[in-house]
Amino acid sequence: MTEDEFWTLTMREFSALAERHKTKEEWLNYRAGLICSVMANLWRDRKKKVKPFTPQDFMPGVKRERQTPEQMLATVQMLNAAFGGTVMGN
Repeated sequence: MTEDEFWTLTMREFSALAERHKTKEEWLNYRAGLICSVMANLWRDRKKKVKPFTPQDFMPGVKRERQTPEQMLATVQMLNAAFGGTVMGN
C-alpha cells in the first residue's frame, strides 16, 4: 500500500486493516509460544504433577480489565470531542 492509499483510507478500512495486522501478530506469537511450550513440557518434572504449559503461557500480551459503563462513556465523549462531534439530547 502506498502512502497516498494509506491516507485515503476510511476509518472502517483502517480498522479492518489494523484488525488483520493484529490477528497476524497473534498467530505469529502463538506459533512461537507453541514451540516454547513443547520444549518446556519436554523437561517438565512429571513427578511434581505440575500442569503442562500452554502456548499462551509464553505469549506476550496485555491483560485488560473490563471497562465500567462510566469508563466507556468517558471514552466515547473523548472521541466525540476529538472528532468535532456534538452532544445531542435524548
